[in-house]
Amino acid sequence: MTSSTQEVPGETNPFSWFDQVITPLNACSLETSAPIPVGPEQAPDDDDDDGKTHIDSRLILPLVIGCYQLNEGSSSATETNNNTTLVESEKSDENADDAPVEKSSRSGELRLYMIPSASSESESNNQQKHNDGIPKNNEALSFGDPSCVVKMESGVLDGKWRRRDERLHRTTTIGTTYETMPLYASACASGRIHLHSLENNNPLSWNLSHLTSSEETSSVEETSLCLSLAWNDFIMDGCNDSFSNAVSDRIVSSYSNGTVAIHNISCSDQPGNEEDGRCNVNIEETNRWNAHTMFGCPSEVWTCSFLRGDENVVLSGADDSSLKIWDIRQTQRPSHKIGDSEFEAGVTAITPHPALDHIFAAGSYDENVRIYDHRKMDQPLEKVCVGGGVWRIKWHPSCWGVDGTRGHCGKMLVAAMHGGCRVVNVPTLVGAPSDENMGDAEILSKFTAHESMAYGADWIWFDQSSCEGAASCSFYDRQAFIWNSS
Repeated sequence: MTSSTQEVPGETNPFSWFDQVITPLNACSLETSAPIPVGPEQAPDDDDDDGKTHIDSRLILPLVIGCYQLNEGSSSATETNNNTTLVESEKSDENADDAPVEKSSRSGELRLYMIPSASSESESNNQQKHNDGIPKNNEALSFGDPSCVVKMESGVLDGKWRRRDERLHRTTTIGTTYETMPLYASACASGRIHLHSLENNNPLSWNLSHLTSSEETSSVEETSLCLSLAWNDFIMDGCNDSFSNAVSDRIVSSYSNGTVAIHNISCSDQPGNEEDGRCNVNIEETNRWNAHTMFGCPSEVWTCSFLRGDENVVLSGADDSSLKIWDIRQTQRPSHKIGDSEFEAGVTAITPHPALDHIFAAGSYDENVRIYDHRKMDQPLEKVCVGGGVWRIKWHPSCWGVDGTRGHCGKMLVAAMHGGCRVVNVPTLVGAPSDENMGDAEILSKFTAHESMAYGADWIWFDQSSCEGAASCSFYDRQAFIWNSS
């Protein structure tokens, strides 16, 4: 682990990074959640001799790195390198001889880090800035040691924190209440979805506690990789939304066999746990359909999402170079499709805007991020080349503000595979979309320290007044960085 500020060699404008970790397995996804107050009971001040416990004004930000590793069978001659994509690695394994001495397997784990913000005293002492305008307290951002490592039953390909007000619908004998529980869902190569909750057994110890998992497939022939998932968490309780706050929690997931599925997440009383108030979390698949094919065969569905503005709409993107829009009440055929007339390669990332109805970003292997309005899909509102195949798109966290603010509404972080990471801005997305031209999207900054495919990226952001950063991870070199996104 390195905690000093470093510069990336070979860049015209050197780019700083503040910390680095190496993961034991290939790093495939990286997700941050909303920050959590440290709290006075968690911050005894050992430097003072007055015997008092002092209030610590810091926040801590949960960050999970999902890891995946293909353990090839002994007869496989397939070799991978830093320029091989995840799909190429998987396909080479599937096309290997049918009689291996040892069958290939996939290992996985979740690595939880709790990223602390600078203390209030540190912030007041660091109002000065470097010559490039970066607040000095950015340099305090670091991974630290992992708070916990969860060994998974298979490789982790995607993961998402549930960001929707962290209140889960709970059915009890007296009606529906809400359970406070930060949840993390992971998509695994076994085809299963696993749910974990963030818990602290004591003030300084955080862990991911397993809650439940989706059912296993009934036969080996039906097993497919769960490639991506997304919550319907853009519907935020306490906000003046057009949706009903009574909408239940759901997860949409996509698979290597061309299917898309919907799962309901529910919480009910758990017998025997009345005293501690814990509930029993359930995940139930309610719908699955064949969504994408290519040359008559199933096509890997790399990405999927719900859409803010219509609770019955699901978006999917696949290796067949198409983006499809589905009404989940009628999934025999998509309500709209955009194919290779627009996309020059597979569609790999779809992310709805958390604050603007009907607006979403789509990324592709063709190295472009496109902004769409679901109500007029004839052409993208904006399109920007990011210099690498797009694997993740993350809107700026200020878009999630429950106080109604929509700062940085057009700002997004992009993991661009061999191109590293980019911070992109669509200026006219600040506020609400209009019928006028969107204006030119722009690349604000880039990060190129990764030595292989950058697959995971997310923001490190504590509040409107704190410093801003980003974290990202790459696959074959097993690196994760915290870096300056300004």
